Amino acid sequence: MEPETAPTETVERIKQTAHRRLVEQGPAGLEADTLAPSAGLTVEQLRTHFPDRADLLTAMVLDAYNAMGDSAENGARRSGESPLDRWIAVCRAIRVWAQANSERYALIWGPPIAEYSAPPETMIAGARAAQVLIGLLREAAESGQLRDHPQDPPMSEGMSRNVAALGEGMLSGLPPAVIARMLVAWTQLLGMVSFAVYGHVQGFAADPDAFFDHAAAAMGHYVGLPR
Repeated sequence: MEPETAPTETVERIKQTAHRRLVEQGPAGLEADTLAPSAGLTVEQLRTHFPDRADLLTAMVLDAYNAMGDSAENGARRSGESPLDRWIAVCRAIRVWAQANSERYALIWGPPIAEYSAPPETMIAGARAAQVLIGLLREAAESGQLRDHPQDPPMSEGMSRNVAALGEGMLSGLPPAVIARMLVAWTQLLGMVSFAVYGHVQGFAADPDAFFDHAAAAMGHYVGLPR
């Protein structure tokens, strides 16, 4: 029987236990009959807070997305610096958070979890970190500082559809070429962060931090931010 504990503390204990078991055992570690005793609860008590596995996973996904978004927003709060410097700071903040919270990062950007599909309500939280970078592009565009790249390769019909869809959503108001570059830069950033989280950078970069900052600057320059 669970001792008298504040509901918030119980929920956090459940999520922390679930994270650990997910890493150690995979999705099977979230079965209620084994997860509950690991968290010091009965199955009935566990289901009071999370009726099923999907509810628990969604809460964990939202926590991870929001924590990553908080880090990105904190990285952008660097007044007096150039748009490119702030872009680098945001990228760095995302990487630092991911390395310090590799289990949470893997939950949202690692392999999909079998028989779980994140519901639509996770999309807003999931877009927060990207929206910070997009906000820097908007600021540069509104102030006339966003640079053009006349050598951009022509977009295929399929890529044009990708850009058009994003232009009707979270990247609305930005030129199609900038939207295409932002899509490339965002996926590049997640790749660099994953390399850092899983220890793949050390094999080719003696100074991983310097490599990351250089790559982030290159991507910021690529999307059109002034130095």
